[in-house]
Amino acid sequence: MRIACLAACLAVSLIGCDGSIDGGGGGGGPDAAANATAHEFCVAETNRYRSMNGRAAVQRSTELESFADTGAMIDFAGAPHDHFVQTSGGGISFAENECPHWGLQQQGGGDMQQLVAACIAAFYSEGPGGGHYENMLGDYGTLGCGIFQSGSDVTIIQDFGR
Repeated sequence: MRIACLAACLAVSLIGCDGSIDGGGGGGGPDAAANATAHEFCVAETNRYRSMNGRAAVQRSTELESFADTGAMIDFAGAPHDHFVQTSGGGISFAENECPHWGLQQQGGGDMQQLVAACIAAFYSEGPGGGHYENMLGDYGTLGCGIFQSGSDVTIIQDFGR
């Protein structure tokens, strides 16, 4: 509990009023308009891969999405999967995939949906036995995608639930 409180205090102290880590204008925290559409796209793209493999679709979960958005923000300032590990998945997430600090321009061509697609494609490209691949196609019923952006640097998280 103490670690979670310290992490939350650290995160709050690092975040500017506009939702960006650097406190400068143009940041795109989890509520940026492009990110809202990207959240929906993340679930749809994951379901596209699941469908190609005969797996049932996962449903978008706003509870998991909120958890993943917080995780993306905290992990952006820390290390991959910090939030998931420190909270034991918050009691709602049972698997997590993460693309930490991906460049919007370099890997997404400046488009958030393209960046999300590239991230998910990287998970899938691991193939059977790869942890991210197995999470994507695992026996889960819900998914929340988290996105945090500062400048052109983006962290994307998928949190899977029952």
